[in-house]
Amino acid sequence: LPAFGPVRASPVPSGVRVACKGALYMDDYILDCCGSGVIGCCGAVGLVRDGGAQSFCLDCVYEDNGCDAVTLLSHVEELLAAGHRVLEEAAGGVVRCLTVGQALEAARAYAALCPPFMDSTGGREWDCSRWLTALLSCEAGRRAVGLPAAPQRVLEPGAGTGDLALALGSNPGFAAALREYRVTDVEGRVGAIRARIAQRGLEGVICAAELLWGTAVDEAFDVVLVCETLHWKGDMPAEEDTIAPLAATIASACRGRPTVALLAHRERCAEREASFYAMCRRRGLATEQCTSAAGLSYAPAEPLDPGVRGRLVLMRLRDSGEACEVDEG
Repeated sequence: LPAFGPVRASPVPSGVRVACKGALYMDDYILDCCGSGVIGCCGAVGLVRDGGAQSFCLDCVYEDNGCDAVTLLSHVEELLAAGHRVLEEAAGGVVRCLTVGQALEAARAYAALCPPFMDSTGGREWDCSRWLTALLSCEAGRRAVGLPAAPQRVLEPGAGTGDLALALGSNPGFAAALREYRVTDVEGRVGAIRARIAQRGLEGVICAAELLWGTAVDEAFDVVLVCETLHWKGDMPAEEDTIAPLAATIASACRGRPTVALLAHRERCAEREASFYAMCRRRGLATEQCTSAAGLSYAPAEPLDPGVRGRLVLMRLRDSGEACEVDEG
Protein backbone atom coordinates (compact mmCIF):
# COMPACT_ATOMS: atom_id res chain seq x y z
CA LEU A 1 0.00 0.00 0.00
CA PRO A 2 1.21 3.54 -0.63
CA ALA A 3 2.63 5.69 2.11
CA PHE A 4 0.26 7.66 4.31
CA GLY A 5 -0.42 11.17 3.13
CA PRO A 6 -3.29 13.42 2.07
CA VAL A 7 -5.02 12.75 -1.23
CA ARG A 8 -4.13 15.73 -3.37
CA ALA A 9 -5.85 15.09 -6.72
CA SER A 10 -8.74 12.94 -7.77
CA PRO A 11 -10.04 11.99 -11.21
CA VAL A 12 -12.94 10.20 -9.52
CA PRO A 13 -16.35 11.15 -10.99
CA SER A 14 -18.33 13.83 -9.20
CA GLY A 15 -20.71 12.63 -6.53
CA VAL A 16 -18.19 10.17 -5.09
CA ARG A 17 -16.39 11.12 -1.89
CA VAL A 18 -12.87 9.81 -1.47
CA ALA A 19 -11.70 8.53 1.92
CA CYS A 20 -8.68 10.75 2.48
CA LYS A 21 -5.57 9.34 4.10
CA GLY A 22 -4.27 10.65 7.40
CA ALA A 23 -1.27 10.20 9.67
CA LEU A 24 -1.33 7.39 12.21
CA TYR A 25 -1.43 8.52 15.86
CA MET A 26 -1.93 12.14 14.86
CA ASP A 27 -3.56 13.90 17.81
CA ASP A 28 -6.76 15.88 17.22
CA TYR A 29 -6.86 14.88 13.58
CA ILE A 30 -10.14 13.83 11.99
CA LEU A 31 -10.42 12.56 8.44
CA ASP A 32 -12.67 14.97 6.58
CA CYS A 33 -14.09 12.32 4.29
CA CYS A 34 -14.05 9.21 6.43
CA GLY A 35 -17.64 8.55 7.45
CA SER A 36 -16.61 7.37 10.91
CA GLY A 37 -15.03 10.71 11.83
CA VAL A 38 -12.48 8.91 14.00
CA ILE A 39 -9.60 10.78 15.58
CA GLY A 40 -6.26 9.28 14.54
CA CYS A 41 -7.82 7.25 11.71
CA CYS A 42 -5.12 5.92 9.40
CA GLY A 43 -7.18 5.89 6.20
CA ALA A 44 -5.09 3.17 4.56
CA VAL A 45 -7.46 2.56 1.63
CA GLY A 46 -10.77 4.23 0.82
CA LEU A 47 -13.88 2.12 0.35
CA VAL A 48 -16.45 4.13 -1.54
CA ARG A 49 -19.97 3.43 -2.78
CA ASP A 50 -20.50 4.71 -6.33
CA GLY A 51 -22.41 7.94 -6.13
CA GLY A 52 -22.76 7.59 -2.37
CA ALA A 53 -22.56 10.41 0.11
CA GLN A 54 -20.38 8.66 2.68
CA SER A 55 -17.11 6.74 2.60
CA PHE A 56 -15.02 4.75 5.04
CA CYS A 57 -11.31 4.03 5.04
CA LEU A 58 -10.30 0.38 5.12
CA ASP A 59 -9.23 0.56 8.77
CA CYS A 60 -12.63 1.87 9.87
CA VAL A 61 -14.46 -0.75 7.85
CA TYR A 62 -12.34 -3.50 9.41
CA GLU A 63 -12.93 -2.31 12.95
CA ASP A 64 -16.62 -1.64 12.33
CA ASN A 65 -17.26 -5.18 11.11
CA GLY A 66 -14.75 -7.08 13.23
CA CYS A 67 -17.34 -7.37 15.96
CA ASP A 68 -19.72 -9.07 13.52
CA ALA A 69 -17.41 -12.05 12.92
CA VAL A 70 -16.70 -10.91 9.35
CA THR A 71 -13.13 -11.05 8.10
CA LEU A 72 -11.66 -8.02 6.42
CA LEU A 73 -11.21 -9.87 3.13
CA SER A 74 -14.71 -11.36 3.06
CA HIS A 75 -16.21 -7.99 3.87
CA VAL A 76 -14.30 -6.35 1.02
CA GLU A 77 -15.58 -9.10 -1.29
CA GLU A 78 -19.15 -8.32 -0.18
CA LEU A 79 -18.63 -4.60 -0.74
CA LEU A 80 -17.26 -5.15 -4.23
CA ALA A 81 -20.15 -7.46 -5.08
CA ALA A 82 -22.57 -4.79 -3.86
CA GLY A 83 -21.09 -2.15 -6.17
CA HIS A 84 -18.61 -0.41 -3.88
CA ARG A 85 -15.20 0.55 -5.21
CA VAL A 86 -11.78 0.51 -3.59
CA LEU A 87 -9.68 3.59 -4.25
CA GLU A 88 -5.94 3.82 -3.74
CA GLU A 89 -3.53 6.72 -3.92
CA ALA A 90 -1.11 6.25 -6.79
CA ALA A 91 2.18 8.02 -7.51
CA GLY A 92 1.87 11.77 -7.38
CA GLY A 93 -1.19 11.68 -5.17
CA VAL A 94 -3.61 10.71 -7.94
CA VAL A 95 -6.42 8.47 -6.76
CA ARG A 96 -7.05 5.40 -8.88
CA CYS A 97 -9.90 2.93 -8.83
CA LEU A 98 -8.63 -0.60 -8.29
CA THR A 99 -9.85 -3.61 -10.18
CA VAL A 100 -11.49 -6.38 -8.16
CA GLY A 101 -8.24 -8.35 -8.15
CA GLN A 102 -6.19 -5.34 -7.10
CA ALA A 103 -8.69 -4.45 -4.41
CA LEU A 104 -8.59 -7.92 -2.89
CA GLU A 105 -4.79 -7.91 -2.98
CA ALA A 106 -4.76 -4.52 -1.21
CA ALA A 107 -7.11 -5.93 1.43
CA ARG A 108 -4.84 -8.96 1.92
CA ALA A 109 -1.82 -6.67 2.27
CA TYR A 110 -3.58 -4.56 4.88
CA ALA A 111 -4.86 -7.60 6.75
CA ALA A 112 -1.27 -8.85 6.93
CA LEU A 113 -0.54 -5.85 9.16
CA CYS A 114 -3.16 -7.09 11.60
CA PRO A 115 -2.44 -10.76 12.42
CA PRO A 116 -3.60 -12.30 15.71
CA PHE A 117 -2.44 -10.17 18.66
CA MET A 118 -1.90 -7.23 16.27
CA ASP A 119 -5.42 -6.39 15.14
CA SER A 120 -6.34 -2.90 14.03
CA THR A 121 -8.70 -2.23 16.94
CA GLY A 122 -5.71 -0.84 18.87
CA GLY A 123 -5.08 1.82 16.24
CA ARG A 124 -7.68 4.34 17.37
CA GLU A 125 -9.02 6.03 20.49
CA TRP A 126 -12.41 4.56 21.38
CA ASP A 127 -15.32 6.26 23.13
CA CYS A 128 -14.56 4.27 26.28
CA SER A 129 -11.12 5.85 26.49
CA ARG A 130 -12.67 9.30 26.26
CA TRP A 131 -15.21 8.24 28.90
CA LEU A 132 -12.56 7.00 31.34
CA THR A 133 -10.47 10.12 30.76
CA ALA A 134 -13.36 12.38 31.76
CA LEU A 135 -14.43 10.13 34.63
CA LEU A 136 -11.02 9.60 36.22
CA SER A 137 -9.73 13.12 35.72
CA CYS A 138 -11.90 14.34 38.59
CA GLU A 139 -11.81 13.18 42.21
CA ALA A 140 -15.58 12.71 42.33
CA GLY A 141 -15.42 10.32 39.39
CA ARG A 142 -12.58 8.29 40.90
CA ARG A 143 -14.45 8.09 44.18
CA ALA A 144 -17.67 7.00 42.43
CA VAL A 145 -16.01 3.93 40.95
CA GLY A 146 -14.03 3.01 44.07
CA LEU A 147 -10.55 4.02 42.96
CA PRO A 148 -7.93 5.63 45.21
CA ALA A 149 -8.11 9.43 45.20
CA ALA A 150 -4.49 9.57 44.03
CA PRO A 151 -3.18 6.19 42.78
CA GLN A 152 0.56 5.62 42.85
CA ARG A 153 0.98 2.69 40.44
CA VAL A 154 -1.27 2.00 37.46
CA LEU A 155 -1.18 -0.83 34.92
CA GLU A 156 -3.01 -0.69 31.60
CA PRO A 157 -3.13 -3.87 29.46
CA GLY A 158 -4.01 -3.51 25.78
CA ALA A 159 -3.44 0.25 25.69
CA GLY A 160 -3.50 0.60 21.89
CA THR A 161 -2.55 4.17 21.04
CA GLY A 162 -1.85 5.08 24.67
CA ASP A 163 -4.32 7.99 24.65
CA LEU A 164 -5.81 7.13 28.05
CA ALA A 165 -2.40 6.93 29.72
CA LEU A 166 -1.26 10.19 28.15
CA ALA A 167 -4.38 11.99 29.32
CA LEU A 168 -4.39 10.64 32.87
CA GLY A 169 -0.62 10.79 33.29
CA SER A 170 -0.71 14.51 32.57
CA ASN A 171 -3.81 15.24 34.65
CA PRO A 172 -2.84 17.08 37.87
CA GLY A 173 -5.48 15.34 39.97
CA PHE A 174 -5.01 11.77 38.79
CA ALA A 175 -1.22 12.07 38.66
CA ALA A 176 -0.83 13.92 41.98
CA ALA A 177 0.89 10.94 43.65
CA LEU A 178 1.58 8.85 40.53
CA ARG A 179 4.95 7.10 40.58
CA GLU A 180 4.39 4.82 37.59
CA TYR A 181 1.76 4.38 34.92
CA ARG A 182 2.78 1.27 32.99
CA VAL A 183 1.06 1.18 29.63
CA THR A 184 1.31 -2.17 27.83
CA ASP A 185 0.44 -3.79 24.53
CA VAL A 186 1.98 -6.13 21.96
CA GLU A 187 5.54 -5.43 20.84
CA GLY A 188 4.45 -3.86 17.55
CA ARG A 189 2.56 -1.08 19.35
CA VAL A 190 4.96 -0.33 22.20
CA GLY A 191 7.39 1.67 20.04
CA ALA A 192 4.70 4.08 18.86
CA ILE A 193 3.44 4.54 22.43
CA ARG A 194 6.96 5.29 23.68
CA ALA A 195 7.38 7.91 20.96
CA ARG A 196 4.16 9.63 22.05
CA ILE A 197 5.24 9.52 25.70
CA ALA A 198 8.55 11.17 24.80
CA GLN A 199 6.79 13.75 22.66
CA ARG A 200 4.71 14.79 25.68
CA GLY A 201 7.71 14.72 28.04
CA LEU A 202 6.04 12.17 30.34
CA GLU A 203 8.86 9.60 30.55
CA GLY A 204 9.20 10.23 34.29
CA VAL A 205 5.66 9.02 34.96
CA ILE A 206 4.55 6.80 32.07
CA CYS A 207 6.49 3.84 30.73
CA ALA A 208 5.55 1.44 27.92
CA ALA A 209 6.29 -2.29 27.91
CA GLU A 210 5.19 -5.42 26.12
CA LEU A 211 2.65 -7.56 27.96
CA LEU A 212 0.98 -10.47 26.20
CA TRP A 213 -2.36 -11.49 27.65
CA GLY A 214 -2.03 -14.72 29.59
CA THR A 215 1.21 -13.51 31.18
CA ALA A 216 1.09 -13.25 34.97
CA VAL A 217 1.56 -9.85 36.62
CA ASP A 218 3.99 -10.33 39.51
CA GLU A 219 4.13 -6.73 40.74
CA ALA A 220 1.54 -4.90 42.83
CA PHE A 221 -0.44 -2.03 41.31
CA ASP A 222 -3.07 0.16 42.91
CA VAL A 223 -5.20 0.25 39.79
CA VAL A 224 -5.53 -1.79 36.60
CA LEU A 225 -7.30 0.07 33.78
CA VAL A 226 -8.65 -2.06 30.94
CA CYS A 227 -10.27 -0.12 28.13
CA GLU A 228 -12.13 -1.61 25.15
CA THR A 229 -10.25 -4.92 25.13
CA LEU A 230 -13.26 -7.16 24.48
CA HIS A 231 -13.69 -6.07 20.87
CA TRP A 232 -14.24 -9.19 18.73
CA LYS A 233 -11.58 -9.69 16.06
CA GLY A 234 -13.32 -11.20 13.05
CA ASP A 235 -13.95 -14.90 12.56
CA MET A 236 -11.05 -16.06 14.72
CA PRO A 237 -11.70 -19.63 15.99
CA ALA A 238 -13.13 -19.76 19.50
CA GLU A 239 -10.08 -21.58 20.84
CA GLU A 240 -7.93 -18.62 19.77
CA ASP A 241 -10.16 -16.01 21.39
CA THR A 242 -8.30 -13.57 23.62
CA ILE A 243 -10.76 -13.30 26.50
CA ALA A 244 -9.41 -16.27 28.52
CA PRO A 245 -5.77 -15.04 28.55
CA LEU A 246 -6.98 -11.50 29.28
CA ALA A 247 -8.99 -12.76 32.27
CA ALA A 248 -5.92 -14.66 33.50
CA THR A 249 -3.69 -11.58 33.35
CA ILE A 250 -6.20 -9.35 35.13
CA ALA A 251 -6.76 -11.99 37.82
CA SER A 252 -3.02 -12.36 38.39
CA ALA A 253 -2.77 -8.60 38.98
CA CYS A 254 -5.62 -8.55 41.51
CA ARG A 255 -5.55 -11.85 43.41
CA GLY A 256 -4.25 -11.53 46.98
CA ARG A 257 -3.92 -7.74 46.64
CA PRO A 258 -6.10 -4.68 47.26
CA THR A 259 -5.78 -3.83 43.56
CA VAL A 260 -8.89 -2.51 41.83
CA ALA A 261 -9.37 -3.23 38.11
CA LEU A 262 -11.70 -1.03 36.11
CA LEU A 263 -12.84 -2.37 32.73
CA ALA A 264 -14.74 -0.25 30.23
CA HIS A 265 -16.18 -1.42 26.92
CA ARG A 266 -19.04 -0.92 24.54
CA GLU A 267 -21.53 -3.78 24.55
CA ARG A 268 -21.27 -5.67 21.26
CA CYS A 269 -21.75 -9.35 22.00
CA ALA A 270 -23.47 -9.73 25.39
CA GLU A 271 -23.06 -13.51 25.49
CA ARG A 272 -19.32 -13.37 24.85
CA GLU A 273 -18.84 -10.54 27.32
CA ALA A 274 -20.79 -12.43 30.00
CA SER A 275 -18.52 -15.40 29.34
CA PHE A 276 -15.48 -13.21 29.98
CA TYR A 277 -16.80 -12.04 33.36
CA ALA A 278 -17.64 -15.63 34.28
CA MET A 279 -14.01 -16.50 33.55
CA CYS A 280 -12.91 -13.70 35.86
CA ARG A 281 -15.14 -14.99 38.68
CA ARG A 282 -13.78 -18.54 38.27
CA ARG A 283 -10.33 -17.01 38.70
CA GLY A 284 -11.30 -15.58 42.08
CA LEU A 285 -12.44 -12.08 41.12
CA ALA A 286 -15.56 -10.28 42.21
CA THR A 287 -17.24 -8.42 39.35
CA GLU A 288 -19.52 -5.45 39.88
CA GLN A 289 -21.10 -3.19 37.31
CA CYS A 290 -20.59 0.43 38.24
CA THR A 291 -21.91 2.16 35.15
CA SER A 292 -24.74 3.80 37.09
CA ALA A 293 -22.44 4.82 39.94
CA ALA A 294 -20.01 6.41 37.51
CA GLY A 295 -22.78 8.27 35.76
CA LEU A 296 -23.07 8.36 32.01
CA SER A 297 -22.83 12.14 32.30
CA TYR A 298 -19.09 11.60 31.87
CA ALA A 299 -19.59 9.72 28.59
CA PRO A 300 -18.85 11.48 25.27
CA ALA A 301 -21.82 13.53 24.12
CA GLU A 302 -21.24 12.46 20.53
CA PRO A 303 -20.15 8.83 19.99
CA LEU A 304 -17.28 8.37 17.52
CA ASP A 305 -17.00 4.58 17.57
CA PRO A 306 -17.48 3.23 14.04
CA GLY A 307 -20.67 1.22 13.73
CA VAL A 308 -21.84 2.30 17.20
CA ARG A 309 -23.93 -0.52 18.67
CA GLY A 310 -24.50 -1.18 22.36
CA ARG A 311 -24.33 0.84 25.52
CA LEU A 312 -21.15 1.75 27.35
CA VAL A 313 -20.35 -0.63 30.23
CA LEU A 314 -18.07 -0.07 33.21
CA MET A 315 -17.13 -2.98 35.49
CA ARG A 316 -15.10 -3.05 38.71
CA LEU A 317 -13.08 -6.20 39.40
CA ARG A 318 -11.20 -7.09 42.58
CA ASP A 319 -10.10 -10.09 44.63
CA SER A 320 -13.20 -11.86 45.93
CA GLY A 321 -11.30 -13.58 48.74
CA GLU A 322 -12.77 -16.87 47.58
CA ALA A 323 -10.98 -19.94 46.25
CA CYS A 324 -9.97 -19.85 42.61
CA GLU A 325 -11.72 -22.49 40.46
CA VAL A 326 -9.18 -22.29 37.64
CA ASP A 327 -5.69 -23.74 37.88
CA GLU A 328 -3.50 -21.04 36.40
CA GLY A 329 -0.62 -23.54 36.38
